[in-house]
Amino acid sequence: MRIAIVCSYYPWPPSVGGVETIVRNVSMQLVKRGHEVYVVTTPFDVTTMKQVSEYGIEEKNGVIVYKLRPGKLKIGYARFIKNLKEVIEKIKPELVHAHNLHPHLLQLALWKEEIGYKLVAELHHPAIELDFFVQRLAMPFAILALKLASKNIDAFIAHTKLEKEWLETKVICNKKIFLINFPTISQELLNYNIQVENLGDVLYLGRIVYRKGIHILVKALSIVKPYLEGFKATIAGPADQQYLKYLMELVEKFNLKDNVSFINFVKEEEKYKLIRSHKIFVLPSLKEYTPCVLLEAQALGVPVLTTKVGAIPEMVLDGETGLLIKPGDPYELAKSITMLIENEDLRRSFSTKAREWVKKFTLESSVTKLEEVYEYAFRESS
Repeated sequence: MRIAIVCSYYPWPPSVGGVETIVRNVSMQLVKRGHEVYVVTTPFDVTTMKQVSEYGIEEKNGVIVYKLRPGKLKIGYARFIKNLKEVIEKIKPELVHAHNLHPHLLQLALWKEEIGYKLVAELHHPAIELDFFVQRLAMPFAILALKLASKNIDAFIAHTKLEKEWLETKVICNKKIFLINFPTISQELLNYNIQVENLGDVLYLGRIVYRKGIHILVKALSIVKPYLEGFKATIAGPADQQYLKYLMELVEKFNLKDNVSFINFVKEEEKYKLIRSHKIFVLPSLKEYTPCVLLEAQALGVPVLTTKVGAIPEMVLDGETGLLIKPGDPYELAKSITMLIENEDLRRSFSTKAREWVKKFTLESSVTKLEEVYEYAFRESS
């Protein structure tokens, strides 16, 4: 099958957003299964909004990537992609798979009959991660536009029960909605067992932006310090520079310079070793949907400590593979960090259970279900 996958931001490193990671991994898996896959995107990073690659066409692991210019107008992360119609006409896909509730999804629904393709939408629950005021202002209008466009969309992919219920309530009937676990981990990660020495205590790995709640983590670490002498915490990932400056000021204020270290971009091949080299993984998000790094940490046998936001309770078993706490509370976070660091037996129990739990989230099984959705799109409209 000739498939065009459309997303707003560059889906190969150095862009490390969750949507981009899903696009990259699924594209490569589809190629392995004999599909002809094109990714249409822009060469921009979702965190910094900076250009990270050249415009043009390149091949990545068998996937043909078209990197087009974005429009100047953007609403939060959403932006137009210039010359999108011309590229889709050139590719002549049998099926287009569009990510996010961004302008390109509505355009692709409009062009569908003219160009001639099936259309699958994967929205990544757009109502959860509204980081900007303009996004919250525009959301009711975006949902109305989606309702109107839905008749030209052959299938919707929901990642979680939370998202499926939202789609059924806000957008369409459930006949066209398919629940597929995303994000995912590879089968290979379940067998990753590198031995590490000199374990660090606490790791945060992800985008360093306000809604991830890293300032809550720093405040919690200041509470922990008198009880865990000499503890080491690592904060790693691409950063919003203004927020990073604020975090460093907090570290200075709480006299944590000897305890907390910052790492910028982490290469893919280094990420798993970094996670594995810490006793616990902490994700203190204030807002979130389905952070893949929680699955990766559990697959590596690292207990996770995170918040009860978004669909995280569908990804982590509270009290079995990790701990779930309310967001925004540094005291509860500090208490949980201390308990996990001091209790090796509890960490070992979480580690064993976590590796079993995440077997239901493999990339291979999710892409098999995705191929079934593609087949449905052709079967129902024929």
